[in-house]
Amino acid sequence: MRTRTRIVLRLSAALAAAVLALSAYGALLPHASAAAPSPTKTERPAPYRMMRLFYYQGGHLAKKSFLEHIKSIDIFAPQTYGLYDTGELVGSVDPALLAAAQKNGVRVMPLVTNDGFSRGAYQALLSDPGKQDAAIAALIAEAQRNGYWGWQIDFEQMDASYRAAFSAFVAKTAEALHARGLTLSVAVFAQHSENPADYTNNLWQNGVGVYDYAALGTSADFVSVMSYDDPLSAGPPAEWAWYKSVLEFSLKKIPAEKISFGIPLYYWLWNDTTGERIEAGGNAGIQHVFNTRRPFVRWSVKHHVPYLEYWKKGQNYTLWYENSDSIAYKLALIKKYRMYGFSAWALGLERPNVWYSVRS
Repeated sequence: MRTRTRIVLRLSAALAAAVLALSAYGALLPHASAAAPSPTKTERPAPYRMMRLFYYQGGHLAKKSFLEHIKSIDIFAPQTYGLYDTGELVGSVDPALLAAAQKNGVRVMPLVTNDGFSRGAYQALLSDPGKQDAAIAALIAEAQRNGYWGWQIDFEQMDASYRAAFSAFVAKTAEALHARGLTLSVAVFAQHSENPADYTNNLWQNGVGVYDYAALGTSADFVSVMSYDDPLSAGPPAEWAWYKSVLEFSLKKIPAEKISFGIPLYYWLWNDTTGERIEAGGNAGIQHVFNTRRPFVRWSVKHHVPYLEYWKKGQNYTLWYENSDSIAYKLALIKKYRMYGFSAWALGLERPNVWYSVRS
């Protein structure tokens, strides 16, 4: 028994010594006494959703397009309201379209203009806080009465000297709408720089320069950049190089998640003999050319858009338009930068195959 006890004691002493040795060694290791850290979870980026805004001006074709493709529209933006120089709000949305939008979960955001882009209307409103208060109160009441998601301010043809005043009006309107759970966006002319000399025909002073991208992007929930009607284009409504330059400038001034980039759905027709742009229109005009002129169908590698060439009465014509492929190029840019989405002008003008790209 004593021998066995002596052996056990010897083993216990050896074990204790080993434990002490291990403890001493462990103390030399960093964080040896701390519990092993649990593996950190990799943060996944939020799923990207591109918001699809479509403008609406009225008419049979536009109404038909909206109702047929309502599942591919996130924001319905009818240009149907105006603010008078008194601050009075005038306009409405077709009750049938409003009901269809609400039934299908489409957000309704009407545009409100300075009374059809009137100089007198914007000057009076931006110079008088009392008229602004009346206008904002009317916007809130109308939105609440009809269940609108919010408003898009679409003031145009303004002098650049009203730049600060317009930004202040947008900020004031945004604060009031947000307090009542409403959304505000603003439409702006396309800019590619803030140097007035970079714009021909005094465009900066007479329309472009009034929009302070940085200020408006801070106040509004999102900004619809009208990245079409390229003033120097001799071809499509938006030449590709110009389109990208507007995109790059916008991204410098406005957070990507607040940019709704413009997409044209209409065509421009040029008389190549005279060098004049003679017409703008929609799918009905394009189809008429297909049906009556048997045009050559081309694709511009430079601009990523299709065009038609045809002869009429001894003169050559070129019609630049958008289809599913050209829209896909533009949507790829929007998705690349994870922008808020796009603003398309306008329902009823588009080629039918455009919806293949929009739905994807």
